[in-house]
Amino acid sequence: MNIIGKKLTHAVLITVFLLLLNGCGESQEPAVNQINHLAQNSQEIDKALASLSNHEQEDMKLYNAILRQGKEKNSNVTGYLDQVETHIQARRTILEQIEIARQKTDEQTKSLQQSLLKLSFEKEETLSLAGKALEQFESRNQTLQMFIEAYELGLEAEGQVYGSMRARTKTDLKEIKLAIQKRNVLYDKLTEIQEKFNLLTQTFNNTQEQLIKLSQF
Repeated sequence: MNIIGKKLTHAVLITVFLLLLNGCGESQEPAVNQINHLAQNSQEIDKALASLSNHEQEDMKLYNAILRQGKEKNSNVTGYLDQVETHIQARRTILEQIEIARQKTDEQTKSLQQSLLKLSFEKEETLSLAGKALEQFESRNQTLQMFIEAYELGLEAEGQVYGSMRARTKTDLKEIKLAIQKRNVLYDKLTEIQEKFNLLTQTFNNTQEQLIKLSQF
């Protein structure tokens, strides 16, 4: 083979190699890696949800303190009300961060759905399992959106309860308890959504583990 022939052969081999690495100009990453990236990026959401839970526990302590100290006059609970409002604002901020992260993972999920269609080297079983994981994650994200919307309603109810206390010279404990009960109804619904979210998370995790095991063979 002459030098020109060798150069042409090398050029063909390089072109084939690049086509294997690229689908429509994008590098083809194994399906399991793409799913793992998606799971890693969602850790920001998990941390924020844990932070929300910590604030809720602190707020419950403050609520109980308000009931104890507010029997005589509201000046006894002014400091507690300041702390509660600070916590409510902190939770609103965390909720906004969760929504931003949710939108990011939602966009990533849609991008991965297209990316998986371009993989030419994966087994059909692997692609099927990866697609299943994406569907589960998408359902998880939709449930998270419901959680955020319900939580916003709960925070609004809390703000109204404690805001009304500031406008009075004496705490009406009966009225406060009724308002809290209405708020709790919202949080009961929130608990149901959170349980569904946790179940979908576990289901996704199980599928991800299956995908990892499958990729090792």
